[in-house]
Amino acid sequence: MPSSNSTFESAKVPLPIRMMVSVMTTLDSLGVPVVNLDLQKAKEAAESKTGLQEWNDPQFLEDLAKLIEFVKRSPTANSLLKVNFRNDLMRRLTNFLKLQEFKRTHPDLTSQSVGTPLIIAGLPRTGTTLLHRLLAQDPGSHGPALWELFAPIDSVTPQADSRRKDTEGFVNMVRNTSLTLWSIHPTYANEADECYFLLPQSAGDIFIYTGIDYWNWFLPRSARADYELYKQYLQAMHYGQRARRWVLKSPVHTPKLDDMLSVFPNAQVIWCHRGLSHVIASWVSFAAVSRKLTHKSVDPIQLGREWVKIWSESIAAAQKARDQRPASQFFDVDYDDLVLDPMGMVRKVYTHFGIELTVTAEAKMKAWLDKDRQQERLGHRYTLDQYGLTPELLEREFADYIKRYNVPVD
Repeated sequence: MPSSNSTFESAKVPLPIRMMVSVMTTLDSLGVPVVNLDLQKAKEAAESKTGLQEWNDPQFLEDLAKLIEFVKRSPTANSLLKVNFRNDLMRRLTNFLKLQEFKRTHPDLTSQSVGTPLIIAGLPRTGTTLLHRLLAQDPGSHGPALWELFAPIDSVTPQADSRRKDTEGFVNMVRNTSLTLWSIHPTYANEADECYFLLPQSAGDIFIYTGIDYWNWFLPRSARADYELYKQYLQAMHYGQRARRWVLKSPVHTPKLDDMLSVFPNAQVIWCHRGLSHVIASWVSFAAVSRKLTHKSVDPIQLGREWVKIWSESIAAAQKARDQRPASQFFDVDYDDLVLDPMGMVRKVYTHFGIELTVTAEAKMKAWLDKDRQQERLGHRYTLDQYGLTPELLEREFADYIKRYNVPVD
């Protein structure tokens, strides 16, 4: 299909958004910044909002300051990105303060078991969302919904209903702003979603906010502390609750698989695979459509080159971590097999990890599949060449991965 007909090329920025960004950009140029990204000011706002002041972790704040600097240095970030980032920053800060208070009032929190979580990783656009939301239907499992991920501490307090409604409003805002973007990766307040939202730093921050400079800082940096904090959020969400198996998912776990498994040594990892041309072109298209809203300009060739680097290095790091652990700790899922027979794949996953598939769980999964198939979605059109990529390039950059898992390129 010609690149001129691709989703990226046809995606439009709504007029109200263009007007708002234009006004904010003009104010910025006049020395009247609309968005304040100063960390100290954000901390004070979070303290005022929560009534809490105990931070307890200087490294958390130092790393956030670093992330803020990367955002500020972006030459193409527009005012909408800064507004979104400021909101995201406030979410991270307020959740962190609430967690510190939860630990103060529940001193045994960090000794709570998180059981044996199922964690879905691998490259993006490989069926991870389908599998995650399907597995989350098991009453014995807990795939945290988007609203819980946005407000992990409030999810177990009387504020839960309010936070759920806030998230529903956010999802509606995203959908109304760009149905095209939302349709590439549909999100719902009450559906299981990316646990990336529980991490203080991750490769997910590159998607909209930063770029390859952040990646070059992030990759060699230990993420052990990030996953310790992530674990504490999970412990708080299940504190005093009925024990359920965590079902977690995000491709951003892939480059930090070693650190994640150091914190969750008994986790059972599902690694999803799909033909690389589809994976990379689809992901870069998703990123490009997103950046069309939040950046002054998008260079599709540069974006394609950067994401090939990021994901090839992620796979290499993940494979190194996998090679150091028992083969039985991992289960590989082929996208085509998953889409052809989702319940068949669930049975294979459960059998491999010794999990019982109850009659109730199977019925709920089948009901969810029937409902999901009825959802209307816009098509997602993309090609490798519009991002300056070729099958030959992918064969070279992902050579070991292709050989190990017999992953097709086309």
